Amino acid sequence: MSNTFPELGFFIIDLILSFLVLIFTLRILLALFSTNTNNPITQSIIKISKPIRSLFIFIPNLGKFELSSLTVIFLCHLSGIYLQTSMLGSSILIEKLIIFSFKSSLFSLLNALTIIFIILAVSSWFTQSFQANRNPAIDIVFQISNPILLFIKRFIPTSVGVIDFSVIIALVLIHFLQNFLNIIL
Repeated sequence: MSNTFPELGFFIIDLILSFLVLIFTLRILLALFSTNTNNPITQSIIKISKPIRSLFIFIPNLGKFELSSLTVIFLCHLSGIYLQTSMLGSSILIEKLIIFSFKSSLFSLLNALTIIFIILAVSSWFTQSFQANRNPAIDIVFQISNPILLFIKRFIPTSVGVIDFSVIIALVLIHFLQNFLNIIL
């Protein structure tokens, strides 16, 4: 019974940090792929993240890539991993903590892309035309995934008859990139 209160506190903090990671990961993807800013989901993500991002406004962007949002993701992972290791009573090496937090930040982006491609594949079974779609979530999924799929289709023949394998190729490429990051970091 004595350990439940710290565990509850860690759970709440971890939940808040995970929510922030999700919001800022989506913010990076929305900015990177220039999604429609009139979409209600996009507007909500921008409104939620604006107060925190304004603290890091001095960090410049790399083109469309928001380094300030990546910094927030990195700090969320860093604090979450630090809290977890300190609760377990483990010794903390700063270098490993920073590297693991950076790797977790990159994996957050790649995992979000994986989920987006899976949603796109499943929604293609139900939606005939993405242009006629009126669902704001599916619009965002299509706007984020379409530039990547067009890039893949430019270099690799992805269609066999009426079946398009570009989503599967994108998922395999993301998986290879994750394995490559695991080897490097």
